[in-house]
Amino acid sequence: MKKFYRALSMVLLVVVLSVSFLTACGSEQSANSTEASGSTAEKSSQPVTLKIWGDTDNQAILEASFNEINEAFTKKYPNIKLDYQYSGSFDSINVALQSDSLPDLFWVQGNKSTKMAEMAKQGFLLPLDDYKLDSSRFPEQSIEYATVDGKIYCSFPSFFDYAIMYYNKDIFQKYGLDKPKNWGEFENIVKTLKDKGETAISFGGKGDFDRYWLMQVLAPTLANDVLQNIKEHKADTDYKNLIDTFNIYRSFAEKGYLGKDFAATDGAGAQLAFTNGKAAMLVDGTWNNQVFASVNFNVGRFALPSKDGVLYSQSGPSNYNTYAVSAKTKYPDEAVKYIEFLNDKESQQIFENNLGAIPLVKDLTPKDESVKEMAEYDQVGNNIYHVLSGVADETARPQDMLLADILPKLMTSKMTGEEAAQKIKDEIAKSSAK
Repeated sequence: MKKFYRALSMVLLVVVLSVSFLTACGSEQSANSTEASGSTAEKSSQPVTLKIWGDTDNQAILEASFNEINEAFTKKYPNIKLDYQYSGSFDSINVALQSDSLPDLFWVQGNKSTKMAEMAKQGFLLPLDDYKLDSSRFPEQSIEYATVDGKIYCSFPSFFDYAIMYYNKDIFQKYGLDKPKNWGEFENIVKTLKDKGETAISFGGKGDFDRYWLMQVLAPTLANDVLQNIKEHKADTDYKNLIDTFNIYRSFAEKGYLGKDFAATDGAGAQLAFTNGKAAMLVDGTWNNQVFASVNFNVGRFALPSKDGVLYSQSGPSNYNTYAVSAKTKYPDEAVKYIEFLNDKESQQIFENNLGAIPLVKDLTPKDESVKEMAEYDQVGNNIYHVLSGVADETARPQDMLLADILPKLMTSKMTGEEAAQKIKDEIAKSSAK
């Protein structure tokens, strides 16, 4: 009997040891499995490629910045590859809309025109509200820029652009001139320069926007009240100041302040004449500030002053880094990561370091003194093109009428300021009459 119990004990011991061994092995295997599973989870995110269309027209200005930004982004998100192309012209975006073939992301102009709103309302853009984008660093105008019907549709603009007067300090000094403190002084400057045989303002009258920039600086400086009333849809708006502004635009051409052959000169030609020292001033965007960094004379900048000496810029958040996501992207989460990166200080400082733009956010370091000079304005006035776009619809487009019909006729003395204002008024009435 003792032998039997001894044998039974041995059997039980073997069983217990075997179970313990198997349990231990099972635990180790389970642990290894969990570790492997965790490792797999970390590596489960398959690489994706986002196709992005950048701003075709401004490739020369933006390319260095986006090369650096995209490199920083892919370093932060190694599983997201970027196929960044400068293919985002207005025409290519329109074709993509018609063929339902938008890229994953593409640049947009926010509320600077009606285009983003139209795309959003037609379901082409991904609403970004569910992603809880951090807007704490941005002013209200940046958020408004990105909003359509209460929803966010693009990254927030972080820079401010407006049309400004660039001037040749050497030519000004030659004739004892300085930056004007009011509109009367500015009128004296252009007259003095013309009387001395100089081209006061280098001007391109050939293209729609070439001829527009002078009007962009004149309108808020001399008729901001009219633009504000149009913006607010006030039916009893008095157009007198806008009439005067249109007549001043016409008179600058008639008096020779814009030089010779301006009607056949495009924007590039006007810019070249200024940088070659053949004109005293040029109306150009702050977005082109770096173009004037290496000229052979001292360049100054000033916002145009009103009769009361108020220095006016024009409302114009920059679309350097404002991108939207296609509603049909296969990778919405990854695409929004790019939006978030554009909203981040790191990418914005890259833009500032390369471009010397005017920051809308307060935590960026200006590139140089010229940025501070461009930021010397007293009031953000209305942008006439944006105001007219804001009251446009499918029946009336006063902003297009301004560019293609009114301005070329004013600069060639084929239309008076009174006639120009009446055409604008009639066109706006059409859009309000639905």
